[in-house]
Amino acid sequence: MTKNDTDGEEPTETRPTDVQFVGPATAAVIEDASFDAEGIVERTVSYEMLREAGVNPGVAGRLRREHSLSWSFGGSGDDLTDRSNQIRGLQDEERAWIAASSGDWEATPASTDGSGDAHAEEAAWRERSSPDPVTDVPGIDDEAADRLAEGGVTSIRSLATADPERVADSLGLDREAVERWWNDARDLA
Repeated sequence: MTKNDTDGEEPTETRPTDVQFVGPATAAVIEDASFDAEGIVERTVSYEMLREAGVNPGVAGRLRREHSLSWSFGGSGDDLTDRSNQIRGLQDEERAWIAASSGDWEATPASTDGSGDAHAEEAAWRERSSPDPVTDVPGIDDEAADRLAEGGVTSIRSLATADPERVADSLGLDREAVERWWNDARDLA
């Protein structure tokens, strides 16, 4: 891309520092790269190309967002399996779950050790992830649980973080009982 002067002068080439978010250090990197500032503005440069050239990750991210640059022009990232491998912080089981999500659930094992199908793994994950019911607190039966649910207290965690005095008052429950349940919930949470 070139800049045209309003006086009819010859068009000038876009300098790296003409591009928003490009400072002197990044400009020096771009000058040594296989692409130029025009490539950023014209979107012929990807985030991956910026990083490979040595552009700081934060600056490369800002340039990517500002100029709607692609993450990459290569084949990686075309499916969920490739993308899950590029995301930092995922554990092997999470990567396997993402890979299973993108394909045939019946045919794709959900764990890296091949121990089960995706449906069974998801059901086990849901059970582990679901909140512990308030009825797991000693002394809370189904009737008390229904009363607590009227106030939005449906799990051990919600009881442990509630104000026992306010819960007792708003639901018309015995304060001592609610405080006892609250203490037990805090021990279990």
